[in-house]
Amino acid sequence: MKTMKYLLTLSIFIALLLAGCAEVPVQEATDAGEASDQPTGTITLYTSESEDNVNKMVADFNEQVPGVQVDIFRSGTGEVIAKLQAEMEAGEVQADVIWFADIDFFANLAAQEMLMSYQPAGSDIVPDEYHYNNNQYQEVRLIFNVVAYNTNLVSEPPTSWKDLTNPEYAGKVGMPSALYSGAAFNQVGTFVNNPEFGWDFYDQLNDNGIVVEQGNGAVAEKLATGEFALVQVVDFMARSKKNEGSPVDHIWPVEGALLVPTPIGILNNTDNPEAAQAFIDYMYTDSAQSLFVEQGYIGVVPGGPIPEGAPDLDSLKALTVDTEYISANRDEIRSTFEEKFGAPQ
Repeated sequence: MKTMKYLLTLSIFIALLLAGCAEVPVQEATDAGEASDQPTGTITLYTSESEDNVNKMVADFNEQVPGVQVDIFRSGTGEVIAKLQAEMEAGEVQADVIWFADIDFFANLAAQEMLMSYQPAGSDIVPDEYHYNNNQYQEVRLIFNVVAYNTNLVSEPPTSWKDLTNPEYAGKVGMPSALYSGAAFNQVGTFVNNPEFGWDFYDQLNDNGIVVEQGNGAVAEKLATGEFALVQVVDFMARSKKNEGSPVDHIWPVEGALLVPTPIGILNNTDNPEAAQAFIDYMYTDSAQSLFVEQGYIGVVPGGPIPEGAPDLDSLKALTVDTEYISANRDEIRSTFEEKFGAPQ
């Protein structure tokens, strides 16, 4: 009798257990499995991206990969590099991912075998020219140095970089410092080795009372408020000001706009390679590329949307950075620029 009761109880227990299992949705189990496959932990990003933009990128990344915390050190390219160099000398590099506008510095890190070779998911359709040194660093969107102007102060749009030396706008011309902005440093390093410009061009800018601001953000802001009439600035900031309703527009100079490399890469010493790779992968997703466009950037993935007011790149002339000259003359470029224009305020 005890045996019959035991068997009956056991049968009821098994039946209830099976019934309970049948009620568990298959999708919930799949989601749990997917969540467990995602990386977790913390990574540190060193970047020269504008603070608002990079914070939005990280927030969007965390919508897709919520388990990874991204700590950010953000400053101008020159200060980011100085911090990284100090940490390298001390043997205590804190960054996992780096993202700033100095491709020559990335090349030096690659030569020292400090960068991870990694092909990001979704980047296989991106042109080879935007993958560098066996995928040790790559572009995720495109920016250009252009000439922008205040439409209330300039009646006839400029056409050339040399319009920045026009005496009509003396004291009303601005540019970012090559000692702070990586985009500006690339411009100086390229132009001073170009016979059409050289250091003479920068002497002419000085003679015209050019005002050197710390970074592109300050230049764009003062252009919008009318403190400047003409400026050298990155294109996405000019478009953003225009789209916000400011009296700002920009042109592609006849000599060409400068394509400014702003690569991203993973340092080999990272303690969390899975999370760092997930962050790089995110940059090629539809979500990230769309967010870049919202911020005024031109996306790097072919066939994607383009920002309002962006030109047709296929029909325009672009200049490339003179990386060979910059690599051989980095210190001289910086010291000569500081002699002429002083340190950034």
